[in-house]
Amino acid sequence: MSRRQQTLNWLAKLVTERRKRVVWVSVLLTLAFASQIPKLTADPAPESLLSSFEGEEYALIQQRFQEWFGKRREAVLILVEAEDVLSRDTLQQIHDLSLYFADKPWVDRVAGITTLSIPRRVKGAPDDEDGDLDDLDDLDGLEEVGGPEDEGGLDDLDSLDDLDSLDEADAQGDLEDDAFNALLDIIESDPERFPDGIAKVGPALSAELRTDPIVEGTEVTEEEAAELASAIAGNPLLVGRLIDEDHTVAGIALQLPELGPREMRKAMDELRAGLELPEFQDIQLHVGGLPYLRSVIVSKMRADNLRLIPLTLVVCLALLMLSFRWVPGVLLPFGAVAITTLVTLGGMALVGEPMNILNNVIPPLLIIIGISDATHLIQRYRDEVSDDDDADRRAAGRRTVRAIAVACMLTSATTAVGLASLVVSKTVMLRHFGLTAGLGVMVSYVVIITFVPAILTWVTPPKREEMRRERTSMFTTVTSSLVAKLLRWRWAVLGATAVFTVGAGYVASQITVDHALLDQFDETDPVYTTTLLIEEKLAGVRPLEVVLVSTEEYHFMNPEMVQTIQRIRNWAALRPEIIRTLSYGDMLRESYALLADDPSVRSENFKSSKQIKGLVTMMSQRKPSPLSDWLTQDGKKARIQFKLRDVGAQATMRFLDDLDEVIEAEIGDDNTVKVSFTGDAYTGSRGQAAVVNDLLGSLLVAVVVIFLLLAFFFRSIRLGLLSIPPNLIPLVATMAYMVWREIPLNVSTVIIFSISLGLAVNGTIHVLARFREEMHTGIGREAALVRAARGTGRAIVISCVTLMAGFSVLLLSSFVPVRNFGELIAVTIGGCLVATLIVLPPLLRVAGGSGGVRASGD
Repeated sequence: MSRRQQTLNWLAKLVTERRKRVVWVSVLLTLAFASQIPKLTADPAPESLLSSFEGEEYALIQQRFQEWFGKRREAVLILVEAEDVLSRDTLQQIHDLSLYFADKPWVDRVAGITTLSIPRRVKGAPDDEDGDLDDLDDLDGLEEVGGPEDEGGLDDLDSLDDLDSLDEADAQGDLEDDAFNALLDIIESDPERFPDGIAKVGPALSAELRTDPIVEGTEVTEEEAAELASAIAGNPLLVGRLIDEDHTVAGIALQLPELGPREMRKAMDELRAGLELPEFQDIQLHVGGLPYLRSVIVSKMRADNLRLIPLTLVVCLALLMLSFRWVPGVLLPFGAVAITTLVTLGGMALVGEPMNILNNVIPPLLIIIGISDATHLIQRYRDEVSDDDDADRRAAGRRTVRAIAVACMLTSATTAVGLASLVVSKTVMLRHFGLTAGLGVMVSYVVIITFVPAILTWVTPPKREEMRRERTSMFTTVTSSLVAKLLRWRWAVLGATAVFTVGAGYVASQITVDHALLDQFDETDPVYTTTLLIEEKLAGVRPLEVVLVSTEEYHFMNPEMVQTIQRIRNWAALRPEIIRTLSYGDMLRESYALLADDPSVRSENFKSSKQIKGLVTMMSQRKPSPLSDWLTQDGKKARIQFKLRDVGAQATMRFLDDLDEVIEAEIGDDNTVKVSFTGDAYTGSRGQAAVVNDLLGSLLVAVVVIFLLLAFFFRSIRLGLLSIPPNLIPLVATMAYMVWREIPLNVSTVIIFSISLGLAVNGTIHVLARFREEMHTGIGREAALVRAARGTGRAIVISCVTLMAGFSVLLLSSFVPVRNFGELIAVTIGGCLVATLIVLPPLLRVAGGSGGVRASGD
């Protein structure tokens, strides 16, 4: 007796002779893992799906970017939409909202157009004639000119310190010397603009420069509204961030401290409750920002679990009732998947793996796969009881375990291999999903092959007459006669299959690889409408960051380099993909326009490095400097930001290629400068393409591994090779279906093929196992194939229909990627059912070899 047979006999004896021990161990382990589930955390961050490229260039550049220019501060963005947001009534509503949320303990600070301190020159101030050079310590406003820190995402306005902290600058000490010398440098660099020198400029600035908030109290007056409109018109850096060009949308940014999950949930609940107060009901409001988006996703994930898991159970329950009409055969699979799910979730909690957009699919995934696998074991047990005249339940259970254990292990292993192939992905979330789901599938196998037989041999078996009636039912008869006819017309079937595969392959070759942010949401979703509004009215939500690094100190304070960057931005501004651009040059020009009291200087070139260094020094008096987000203190590193429309990954990559060529033409001759890219627009396009290629590569690896597994366990390279076509054809057909449905290939859809491959081969494994078993009796191939179809056809149909129905439940999910996931896997499983019952038998008849195959014990 071979070692395999010895192991199978030991396992069969264990689960039938020591049933109480098996059941108690299962229950105790389940309780132990279930007790850890309350520790399970949620990580709803949607950006994680296309980020976290550990060890790759993407991650290294992003890490350096944050080191050089600072890390993004998160904020909730409240958008107010009106015919004219600068009207006094609307400004009052904006001010009321700002003051209301400013008092909340979970808000660090509020930045809105009524609370912001906007640097401005005010003519005819009462002390205009009293200024002199001694008042230069009041020039703090020049230090504060700049644009909002703009890190992309829905929290685009997460830091407005460079516009809103004028009164916080240090007006003493170093300011007297450094600011005075810097002002002298600026004035001396442009004597034509300042013919009277600092003697006139200094007192005028001291008298006219204002940095205090325009709205002083709780009420917005007509005068304050007019002054605010004038100040906004004179500060173009505000446009596209806190207000749009036609003044129909204004933003209020709520900057948040670091909050734990419970505190954040409570804060977002208070935010929603606050916005629903009666005094704010007359305002048209939209809410964005990553903290708010995450809270929405958490709510939807919970709603999905509360809706999808029970519905999946109901669908599977109905199918099992129709299939078996035997209560233990219906309830035992549910007990098995309950144990599997609880153990997997408890294990996730133990190792600190959170629930996220992908991991949220794992519970229904394990339920569907577990019930499908349990179906084969229960069907085989029913057959063994029916064939046993003595009705010895334990003996039938032992025969069932010995006959089904290897095939079930193969189906679980191939499914786990398909899932585990995701570990080659550069994305952490995908790797963890593949590993967690793969381990969950193997846990399901252990539960099904131990717990289910132990209970089965304890309960009253189904009536023998009913089971024999099933074996002579119309379904079984039709299946057997269908296979017999297919074997007679085998060449026609295989020829038609080849033609279909070629046609489907041609259609599949037209599939597009693309990804757009809004593809993930329904058009009726508030996130969708808010994102469109931000893109249409403000600066959008997809930043592309260009990082310039020079080996020379103060290199980016050279006027020629500032002008070169401006030419690159001017080219980009004409592209349809671009909403707006920003660089440190904008802040320098705005500071200079404020100093010169002349808006026309914004379009002029800087005169010298001395002038730029003077402006940098003036702005650097405040710590941190508003320029620190755009230009390092040594002038060796600079940042350019491009805000892109949500045009999709392919259009974004075309723009990136063109931008790269323009940058090369402008800076290529400067050997001291190195250029790199980062930002959501970059990682969401280049990064996504890399991940898709990696996952397609992992799919090929999975095909090879699955072939080797089948060849090893069946001890036949021929059978291993014959298992490949019936399982690859449905994948090709699914890709053709995606072309017809206009579903692009991206990160959230390519993982479907890795999962589907593992599930698709399950039916093939059971047919091959039964075919091999029948061939060992010495009968011919045709008879063996008919008997294999007769013995496994019912279970395969039940299993595939259960998988299809179960995954179809995901069509009710709140997330578009999850709905696509359910739809495409259901289509693939349907294709696998057809291929297994129609293509595989003729293929085995033609190329299955002559004579019997080696038995397990050989």
